[in-house]
Amino acid sequence: MQKPEVTEYAPYHQRYIDLINTDDIFSFFKLQSEETVSLFKNINEVQASFRYAEGKWMMKEVLAHIVDSERIFGYRALAISHGEKNPLPGFAENEYVTNGKYQNRSLQSLLNEYAHLSSANLELFKTLDDEMLSQKGTASGKEITAKAIIFVTIGHEKHHLDIIKTRYLKN
Repeated sequence: MQKPEVTEYAPYHQRYIDLINTDDIFSFFKLQSEETVSLFKNINEVQASFRYAEGKWMMKEVLAHIVDSERIFGYRALAISHGEKNPLPGFAENEYVTNGKYQNRSLQSLLNEYAHLSSANLELFKTLDDEMLSQKGTASGKEITAKAIIFVTIGHEKHHLDIIKTRYLKN
């Protein structure tokens, strides 16, 4: 699948879409999901509670944010690809992390949820045909296609994996 055109998403999504360097988007997503699971399986609860700086999320809160985002992006892709015309709300990521009380959850619980959700989103995304992918809707006050949402979902996760590798696991 080729990248969406710049007219298919808001400019602030460009940074996520730029992180995808293949047309084999589904294989990329599957491999990245496997990498995420593998990375977090090798982290213990103490490491998962690490913050690389004051005011930054714990590592497991980053994983929780990925889970929250994938759930929301998956819903957006479903709704828009199926012709939803009502605007879809944005979400306040910091409030979601704070109010999710993820510090009280085990890393394994979050990782299980991630693995199931990622697998479900991949199956959903693979079912969308060209007509469905080209459907436009509104999310966070901006027009976006279902296709662009898929790329944003995958690029967003890659962005956070890169942060985990460079800021949390740099040693």
